[in-house]
Amino acid sequence: MILVDTNIIIDFWNNPTEEAKKIFEEYEIATCGVIKTELLRGSNLDKQFLQIAEALNDFSYLSFSDNDWLGLSKQFITLKQNGLAVPFQDAMIAYIAIKYACKVWTNDKHFKLMQEFLPQLDLFDWKENKKLEGLTSTAETSRSR
Repeated sequence: MILVDTNIIIDFWNNPTEEAKKIFEEYEIATCGVIKTELLRGSNLDKQFLQIAEALNDFSYLSFSDNDWLGLSKQFITLKQNGLAVPFQDAMIAYIAIKYACKVWTNDKHFKLMQEFLPQLDLFDWKENKKLEGLTSTAETSRSR
């Protein structure tokens, strides 16, 4: 499963490449509340809001529970103890990805910085031929059921 960050989704919607299209089609793509909110707040029309909300329904949704706030707080402490301050939404996305053991696909430099102190944070980098490493396509998942 790949948790796709806001910047990747926006890039894909604005300029869909064949490589990105293949990933969106072949792999289980996930979103979470932070990403959903970032995308929806960027809409400026009711129609656009509904289109974005509908498009996001195609993705798996990774939830964040009340108990996760403690884990996220501990993660912030770990980062702070190592001298790293990152935006709240990036830390939350990283926490969710770690919780669900999925890769994060992003262009945001904060994730690479966090990975140094959160080694369980797995980043998806299709540009370096890592796109097939450790992933099962949705077609393969369907066949194995």
